[in-house]
Amino acid sequence: MAFGGPARSACEQMMRSAKRHMPDIPIALCAASPIGPEDLLIEQPDSDIGGRRAKLRAYELAPAEWTSVLYLDADIKVIAPVYQFFEWIEDGWELAICTDVPPNDLLEHIGHKTLPTEARETQRVVGTGMALQFNGGVWSFGRGPQVEAFFRRWRAEWERWGAKDQGALLRAYHTVPLKTWVLGNEWNCFPRFQPNQASAGILHFPGDARRWVGQIRGRIDSEEAWAEVERFERGKSGPGAPRSR
Repeated sequence: MAFGGPARSACEQMMRSAKRHMPDIPIALCAASPIGPEDLLIEQPDSDIGGRRAKLRAYELAPAEWTSVLYLDADIKVIAPVYQFFEWIEDGWELAICTDVPPNDLLEHIGHKTLPTEARETQRVVGTGMALQFNGGVWSFGRGPQVEAFFRRWRAEWERWGAKDQGALLRAYHTVPLKTWVLGNEWNCFPRFQPNQASAGILHFPGDARRWVGQIRGRIDSEEAWAEVERFERGKSGPGAPRSR
C-alpha cells in the first residue's frame, strides 16, 4: 500500500527486499498507479494522507484465491524469509500479529497515539488499560466469516475518527475476536527504538514513508491534513509544488 512520493519510494524498496528473500510469493500493491516490482496492482483512490482507508480493505481487496495473506507497511525492509506468517495461518490461526514496541505495548499508552476521546472510547470497549496493544504494520490473516467481519469492523471503527488505525484495531479486535497468534517484536523490529533487538526477518522504519511532518491531531482525510502535505511538499520542492493525491 503506497500513496504519495515518500511511500512509493519506500514501498519499492520493501517489495524488492521481499522479492529477494521470498521470490515465490506474489506481491499485490495497493496504489493509484504501478511502481514496478509488484505482481498485481490494486488501484485505489488516494483518499487520506496515510492510506488507512485502503489498508483496512485488505481482506476484500486481496485476491480471493489467496487463502493466507501477509500485509506489510511500505516502510518495511525484509532481511530474511518470513514464510512463517503464511504457515501460522495454514495451521489454523486466523490472525498473526505483533505486539507494539515497549513501553507502548499496553493499551494505557494509546493516548500518545490518538485523540483523547478516541483513547477513552478504546479503553471503554476493551475494559482495561493493561491489555496488549498490537502494531498494525505487519500481520497475516486467513479467510473466513469471522475474519471478514473483523476487517469490516476495523474499517468502520477507523471511519469514526479517521486518524491512526491502532485504536480502531483494538476496538474491532475486542468486539470481533479472532484466533490469534501473538508475536514479539523480533517479527516486527524497530531499529530506531530497539537497537539491540535481533530480527527474525522484518525491520520497520516508521516515518520513512510519510509525506508530512509532526502529528496530525484530527482526521487524516481532512482539508487540514492535506494542507499539511502541501506545506511539506512546498518545503521540499519550493513554492507552488502540487498536491500529491
